[in-house]
Amino acid sequence: MAFLLLSAVLACKKELAQEDDAKVKPPVRTYVVTARIDKKGTNSNSEATAVLKGEYDESTKVLVYTLECEKIEPVLITLRSGAKGSIGAMIAEIYRKKPEVPVVYPVKGLYTLSPLQERNLLKGLWTVAVNSASMTPEISGVLTLKQK
Repeated sequence: MAFLLLSAVLACKKELAQEDDAKVKPPVRTYVVTARIDKKGTNSNSEATAVLKGEYDESTKVLVYTLECEKIEPVLITLRSGAKGSIGAMIAEIYRKKPEVPVVYPVKGLYTLSPLQERNLLKGLWTVAVNSASMTPEISGVLTLKQK
């Protein structure tokens, strides 16, 4: 009788190891990043335009980008974070003019993000601002992400 009772208790024991294995990690995503940069972001009368193209990988937390400008001689190009319509907080300088050295297009680079920066980028709170000698900023645009 004791043997039957013991085998019944052991047969009902749940496998906890299988429950732990059932936890699923969220997928790691990569994104195509683009920004159309023009006077709409700054309400200026500039004819200048620029395009930022890049890729963001959640596993490495690295944003790789290229940027090309037309009809503007940039003095400073920055990545900024903040609500739409605001100046936002500066994240990084991606280009600063050096005396006697012309800008070479495309401007290329990469930037490693912190967890807070990643969250704001994924929420669509990042912008690119292009400053010229006559206007700060002259043109700007919002970074948009599309999952690969």
